[in-house]
Amino acid sequence: MNIHVIEQLNNFVKLPDNKWESGWWSLDENKAQKLVGGVIYFHKKRNEPSFFGGSITGYRIDQSSENQGKIVFTFQYNVNCRNVNTDRYGWSKMMKIISNE
Repeated sequence: MNIHVIEQLNNFVKLPDNKWESGWWSLDENKAQKLVGGVIYFHKKRNEPSFFGGSITGYRIDQSSENQGKIVFTFQYNVNCRNVNTDRYGWSKMMKIISNE
């Protein structure tokens, strides 16, 4: 499964080895598990191409009081995840999940 998300605040944390974290997403943990191994694309708006993204390598559930229970994805940056468009159908709030099935 792949995911497209609207990210307007640049909530990214750079990790070693060209890995990044992005959060804080309101998403069921079961869906987060299924997204590991897929691709995440970040868009400023639904109708604009992605500006960033990569292969999802893992996730964690934030335990801080401010974002408790929200998902934080870890991903390996991939230049091929830039300038990717998706159609306007299938968005739910700030994200669109595409099943590979």
